[in-house]
Amino acid sequence: MLGKENSVEKAVVVVDMQKDNVGGFCRGIIPNIKLLLDRAREKGIPVIFACDSRYPGDFIFARMRHKVSCIRGTEGVKVIEELGPQATDVVIEKRMMSGFFGSDLDFTLRQMGVQSLIVVGVASVGCVLKTAMDALELGYEVMVPADCCATPAPEYHEMALKIFGVFNMLKPSVAEVIDTL
Repeated sequence: MLGKENSVEKAVVVVDMQKDNVGGFCRGIIPNIKLLLDRAREKGIPVIFACDSRYPGDFIFARMRHKVSCIRGTEGVKVIEELGPQATDVVIEKRMMSGFFGSDLDFTLRQMGVQSLIVVGVASVGCVLKTAMDALELGYEVMVPADCCATPAPEYHEMALKIFGVFNMLKPSVAEVIDTL
């Protein structure tokens, strides 16, 4: 773990790009996220995976009618092979939609000296939105490249993009974000 003497300004937070969460709706974003992660790693920018890690009886499955997925100890919680993680990356388990709620993500980022986040992954209207909004409220500068997040329903993805835009977090493409690294 990096201390303040080795602080970095930016980090990439990859939300829920796990075997149980990645379906056909998000196959198009995988090459964009991979490109971003490769460039970030080349520049020494931390890559952090905020991953669903649930128990079979978690409320989300019954109350929110969410399919049972990402159960701790199963193959489904692993990050998809196309993205890593690499030995230098950090994997944070999360029980709620936000990568920050009840996890050590904020502590980890602050210990690294991170002030700016690039948030990518699935689902735009759920976990990506919650993670980005919590990051904003915690004082981080937040960027969300539109072509690095997805939701099964295109209309919900568009709604999430509008919300990111309202809060000045939306970036049109991974190419624009890479130019800021």
